[in-house]
Amino acid sequence: MKTITFVTGNPTKISHANEILQKFGFEAIGKKLDIVEPKEGNPEKVVAEKARQAFQILGSPLIVEDSGIFIKALNDFPGTFVHFAVETIGIANILKMMDGVGDRHAEFRQSLAYIEPGTKEPKIFSYTDGNYKIANKIWEPAYESDEFDRILIPPGETQSLCMFTKEWRAKRDAEVNSKTIHYKQLANWLTSEANLSKWK
Repeated sequence: MKTITFVTGNPTKISHANEILQKFGFEAIGKKLDIVEPKEGNPEKVVAEKARQAFQILGSPLIVEDSGIFIKALNDFPGTFVHFAVETIGIANILKMMDGVGDRHAEFRQSLAYIEPGTKEPKIFSYTDGNYKIANKIWEPAYESDEFDRILIPPGETQSLCMFTKEWRAKRDAEVNSKTIHYKQLANWLTSEANLSKWK
């Protein structure tokens, strides 16, 4: 199994990555680094800058992932500023902002940056996991979860994300987005004829 450093301290992200990458002969190994979080609303710009910072420290093949939650009725708020929204406004006030709103559509936009020695710029892979809905209430979590997971209902489900295990969520993400998920895009690119020789 060929290893790639995944710059994150989030075990859920590592689980999501390995759900795909291990099928292609790669394994993501997590490593937490103290890097500056770019103040960008576009996930692609966020991961590109974080990858550059991380590569200056490690100098080896690595990936960085970032995402945003985009609520249609709120003009795509909070976007990549999820933690800021939780700390300043809070999910209770997010729900108040949605009072009386019929269109409760929300989506995750996720980007991944890969960089290795010899490359000038990170390679970016992105996809959208759409058709989530904003709940009408704050769910009490059955499992350890983020705040927004308490008000986001996955497509086809009646309960919020916080009611599902991390394993279920990783498997669902890989299956529902099997053709577009950024980890698979990365794996296909790494195993392409132009790149595979680097890993022999």
